[in-house]
Amino acid sequence: MKTRLLFAALLCAAPYAHAGCGSSFCSVNTTWDTQGMSHDEGLRLDLRYAYAKADTPVTGSRRVAKPLPTDPALAGAEVENLRTLNQTLNLDLDYAINRQWRVALDLPLVMRDHAHMIGAAAAPFTVEQKSFNQLGDIRLVGNYAFASDDHFAGSGLRFGVKLPTGSSNLEMVPGKLMERALQPGSGSTDAVLGLYHHQQQADAPWGWFFSAQLQSALTTKNAYRPGNDFTLDAGVHYALTPALTGLLQLNAHLKERDGGLNANPHSGGHSLNLSPGISYAVSPLTSVYGFVQLPLYQYANPDPTGLPYGQLTAPWSVSVGISHSY
Repeated sequence: MKTRLLFAALLCAAPYAHAGCGSSFCSVNTTWDTQGMSHDEGLRLDLRYAYAKADTPVTGSRRVAKPLPTDPALAGAEVENLRTLNQTLNLDLDYAINRQWRVALDLPLVMRDHAHMIGAAAAPFTVEQKSFNQLGDIRLVGNYAFASDDHFAGSGLRFGVKLPTGSSNLEMVPGKLMERALQPGSGSTDAVLGLYHHQQQADAPWGWFFSAQLQSALTTKNAYRPGNDFTLDAGVHYALTPALTGLLQLNAHLKERDGGLNANPHSGGHSLNLSPGISYAVSPLTSVYGFVQLPLYQYANPDPTGLPYGQLTAPWSVSVGISHSY
């Protein structure tokens, strides 16, 4: 049913310097076809906004204190004890060629504001701050649904590519590049591969789905390789009224350490997140939706040097959007 919009959100946590910058923006999975929500041929447009403020340091599975700029070990170094404000505006164009084949194009606008201190023996401390609104990395993904006689269930494969369209050479201050994990683009071309299954209960107002997806860099740039990214999502939806649908998901996320000479080894981790939401059909072809994500468990890879500084993570995130079919 078109009005039952399901989606997944990921942990907004990423690494860099002394305490991770928390640079990754929240991504929302609006591939409704993988969840049994869009079977008709034709075009669907989805516009969504996501917000997450990464300002809570985590190392291992525990929260830690923010590093002090007066720590002698951090003299002259970037001290990630402030915040990274991550916002995105995504436009998805999804075209169903027929009941088995679909193709989707994701166009992200990355809006990021990052600030950190420079370590020193005493105040006043230097604060470096950078804001930008830039096109991120575009994704082009195809979907193949296996043929089935069961009108209440479906399975399929997703496969595609993430292109290095976002900039990876913005400067934090004149003459000093931003950390690679903070850039609007990774500089890499990535393969995307996933599978899914969905089931609508016959003569019942609810259904469920499961999906898994891997994103892995094929080509890299300037001695930086983003770590493999793996997600597992499971969820249920329930029609509260003909127009209003309740959503509930569990979203697991595993991000491996980044690699290369320009990567910080203090990166990566895994999480399990609870993601409740609702969607409302304002017309037969148009729906609006909202979603809040709360982490049930977070694990941030510790600093391999043994320093007790964590990765900045977002304690919550929110996404809102509108979807229209033609």
